[in-house]
Amino acid sequence: MKKYFLVFLIFVVFSGLYFLLPVNSNEGAVSTDKSKFVSIKNNKFNLNGKPFFPITINYIVGMQANKDSLWPCPFIAYNPDAKFQFITQDSCLMQLKADMDLIKEMGFNSVRLVGIGEESIDDELIGNLSVRAKIGNLRDTTLRLANDENYKAYLGAIAQLLDVVNTAGLKAVLLLRMSADVKATELNLKKVVHHFRNDTTILAYDLFNEPLYFDVPERDKKVVHKAMNRWASVAKKNAPDQLITIGLTGIREVFEWDPAILDVDFISIHPYEYEPEQVRNEMYWYANYIKKPWIIGETAIAADNDSISYETQAQFAHKTLKQAYDCGAIGYSWWQYKDVEWHSYHANFMGVVNWKGETRTAKKNIAVKGTVKPIVEEFKKFNPDAKKDSCICLANYYNYSQHKGCRIIGVLSDENDKPIQGGVILAWNEYWSHSYHTVTKRDGSFELLGDFPFYHWMASASSYTMIRADVLPDTAKKQADGIPTMNIGNLKISKLSFAK
Repeated sequence: MKKYFLVFLIFVVFSGLYFLLPVNSNEGAVSTDKSKFVSIKNNKFNLNGKPFFPITINYIVGMQANKDSLWPCPFIAYNPDAKFQFITQDSCLMQLKADMDLIKEMGFNSVRLVGIGEESIDDELIGNLSVRAKIGNLRDTTLRLANDENYKAYLGAIAQLLDVVNTAGLKAVLLLRMSADVKATELNLKKVVHHFRNDTTILAYDLFNEPLYFDVPERDKKVVHKAMNRWASVAKKNAPDQLITIGLTGIREVFEWDPAILDVDFISIHPYEYEPEQVRNEMYWYANYIKKPWIIGETAIAADNDSISYETQAQFAHKTLKQAYDCGAIGYSWWQYKDVEWHSYHANFMGVVNWKGETRTAKKNIAVKGTVKPIVEEFKKFNPDAKKDSCICLANYYNYSQHKGCRIIGVLSDENDKPIQGGVILAWNEYWSHSYHTVTKRDGSFELLGDFPFYHWMASASSYTMIRADVLPDTAKKQADGIPTMNIGNLKISKLSFAK
């Protein structure tokens, strides 16, 4: 009798476990095949047991809603006249499918999903979070992330999007919005990564977009380090098989969001051509002073084939993709999918698809409004297995623009008077509206040139503290070359004990 009772008890226990553990859902299923997740091995992405080099397009995703549902849709500005072409759930998903299939055909193997995962912080003191959606082309609406029902709708919209991405044969970087000051963003991070922890479509979660621009308070590096450690802990406890990254603008992030203090799997960097050859020059610095795996998370130049030719845009993609690869980047991303009507020429025409005519994919989807630009041929022909050439140090590496209006010189060293190579010096005009930066040489010396008088400066290096001060242009002395020059002396910074 005891034997039968024991058999019955075992049956009951295992039956209960069977019904308690969800199957085939993001919410609870356990993936046994780890190779289907993108990982990093030997400083390279790895997928299905093979090296994987992400060629990524940034794609902005909006949301639409009615009284019953919430769903993803292409960014409203991707449509002519900034009006949605489709406003029902099924038709929006069809439009997303056409876009994702076209992205695959253009030579990309992944997308960085911008917008849909970036919740709004309504009140930083209370920590209210919400997501924005459109009701057709009529009005905006807000979904407060304040209860399980609303979270279910929100996560469901993201799941629909990821399903479309996966069906197209793409991987996804999902951009979220974190705040070091708002605890609710960490709770949101936990909910999102836990829900999607088994979704192998996700290449990585991008936890912050460009702190230099969007993290307003000035922060000590130790504060940044602690915040990033908290976020990483949340992500890794709840989604141990998925990667995390952070999107930095470039060299200038070193003063606060220093790559050496960020607990992420890889660094995503967003260099743009504000000065001549700035992008390739910055890549040389990344290669030498970022010790973690890194990718180009955004870059682009605009082209409308009038003011700037499509050929020029394609050449820029070719040069920067090659330099990234040669300098050790393990992925490359272009900003963005389609031209838009924003605030300036350079923002408007960075897309790889324009607004002229229509394009249909080989899968005979609904037509995509617009025509593919020649730049995509550079992504199609890129060979991630090619032999690497040298990472190029260009002639204007130390001062991109070579201005002659003003100069600051000095030496950067550590607490033991050892010169620091690769440190960064940044200086502004009187009203903090314009600035230039340079990097230090092997002997720690630097020469920062600008086309206006400098009044304020700061200095740091990766894994070191930061110092700052003001200068008086009236003290500048003209040198033999006629450039007014201020010597700010020997600057000392200290190694951070918590830097990796």
